[in-house]
Amino acid sequence: MKILNIAAGKSWHLHDVIKDINLHPLFVVNLDTMYYSHTLPDVIEQSLHHWDNLIDQDNKVYYCKQDAFEFLERTQLEFDIITMYRFLEHISFTQVLYFIYLVSTCIHPGGVVDIIVPNYHTLAEILLKETVYDIEFEKQNILLTTELLNEPSCPHASIWTPERAKYFWEYEGRFSVPEDSIDPHFVYDGRNIYLRFKAVRL
Repeated sequence: MKILNIAAGKSWHLHDVIKDINLHPLFVVNLDTMYYSHTLPDVIEQSLHHWDNLIDQDNKVYYCKQDAFEFLERTQLEFDIITMYRFLEHISFTQVLYFIYLVSTCIHPGGVVDIIVPNYHTLAEILLKETVYDIEFEKQNILLTTELLNEPSCPHASIWTPERAKYFWEYEGRFSVPEDSIDPHFVYDGRNIYLRFKAVRL
């Protein structure tokens, strides 16, 4: 099982992705620009080609410090699963379709892209119902400001709802987003404001 974990950070999220994780030898590439030490992409490619030819495969985990666009544009690797948790909303809406195209070039047919983003339907409902005199206002304001805008150095640049997820990921016929894969109230970091969905490579 070959997995690309985009914007992986320091956390290991993949236990939720693969329920039978102990039954599969895993080759995991954690991709993030935050790492101090890391393995170069060409070394990872060589390692995967070697790993593919092994009879007795063991789990391999690599950390790669590279921009997601640059990695996807240049790598020759294809993965079975690509995860991106709280990353896609940082992709500019003008680059969304190109990014989806790049993802499609790096995943096997039948492979799954597992995505978590803020659900703007949920955020809009919170915003429309808020009152500044509510005792919870400050808490909700922090949540809304963070999830709608984020920090100027790393802004949220595209809007995601269940309808938009299906529209953009199915737009060019490379992926299908099954209805039963869409969870519009996914709980992540203790908050149910997220949208989780899966895009299957056709």
